[in-house]
Amino acid sequence: MATPRLLLAVLCCTAMLLYSVYLGAFGVLLPYLGTAFSLGVEAQGRLFPANFAGFVVGVLLCGYLSDRWGRKAVLLMGLAVYAGGLVLFGSAGSYALALAAALLVGAGSGAMEVVANALAADLYPEKRAFLLNALQVAFGVGAAASPTLCRYLLTHGTDWRWLYFGLAAINLVVFVILSACRIPKSAAPEALELSALRTVLQKPSFAILCGMQALYVGAEVSFFSWLPTYFEKQLAGGAAWVAGVGTLFWITMTIGRFALGGLLGRYPLMRLTALCAGGGVFFAALALLLPALLPVLVCVALTGLFIAGIFSLVLAEAGERFPSVAGTAFGGVVAAGGVGGAVIPWGIGALASTSLGWQGALALVPLALIGTLLLSLRLQRRVPEVAPT
Repeated sequence: MATPRLLLAVLCCTAMLLYSVYLGAFGVLLPYLGTAFSLGVEAQGRLFPANFAGFVVGVLLCGYLSDRWGRKAVLLMGLAVYAGGLVLFGSAGSYALALAAALLVGAGSGAMEVVANALAADLYPEKRAFLLNALQVAFGVGAAASPTLCRYLLTHGTDWRWLYFGLAAINLVVFVILSACRIPKSAAPEALELSALRTVLQKPSFAILCGMQALYVGAEVSFFSWLPTYFEKQLAGGAAWVAGVGTLFWITMTIGRFALGGLLGRYPLMRLTALCAGGGVFFAALALLLPALLPVLVCVALTGLFIAGIFSLVLAEAGERFPSVAGTAFGGVVAAGGVGGAVIPWGIGALASTSLGWQGALALVPLALIGTLLLSLRLQRRVPEVAPT
């Protein structure tokens, strides 16, 4: 007997939450990792390309494989690789081994993200945008809770390695539950045709969607990952908010995603994206320009509120334009986000050690959001292109 769609949707949300716990806590963990492996800021920044290089490979490979083999098998594979990478990271005795573990964590989390989104879209095709946004709400909940929880555990005697082991154990519980589930026939993707895949890759709108996601994810990951360091090193009074700033950002991100649910279906997806990106540009820039702690915190919160829906909006647009190859289309768009998540945070870490300092380096965040805004405006002028079924 097929598993109810609601339970499968909840498991998809749980997979996203588990990934977000890892990513949300990363900014708080960075100084501890730096101490453990004797790393400076620039070397700490190399963990981003390692993680997101694996993420891109996992997304591209598993988005395609999920169209060929089915969503469940590939999601289980992603959960297993993610858990294995977490265990390896927690066990790492050298920086080189930590980089290899980050690569595995990225590959597993990439598979989880793209396949969970594709499966959710298959389960409720009539509510695709709503379900994709619900997954991002789940992501926001995990990312909001994890910085403060991580900081509390670390400052109360918990070794950072046990955080990785604990997350891996929870991940394996989800693996066991999902392995016992059966996917409804209505949610099984049709066999992938290479002609349809080629059509997707040749569409200009697909390249634009990939560019938007790369810029957005790079901006988002940079903002919440490096803000704790910026607060500690440069902002007066910011040291007390090293963990709290990430939680604040993700609380407003989650609120923004809830609010977006009420707007979906009323306005075109790319019009909403342009509004989100425009607000993000304004408030992210103000957060870097203002010198006082309280106004900066307000701007950080408003940045999260505005940019909250961009990821799911871009994915929903890809699903609307290319419904017959959703796994592959989602894979390409999410992989592009992984490239942005690797390059832009690494660039900020490198630039921060130059004369630009943290303010100048973090200016890449509003600049990337400007790119997202411009591409969303361009896509609004293009007629939707649907891949053949």
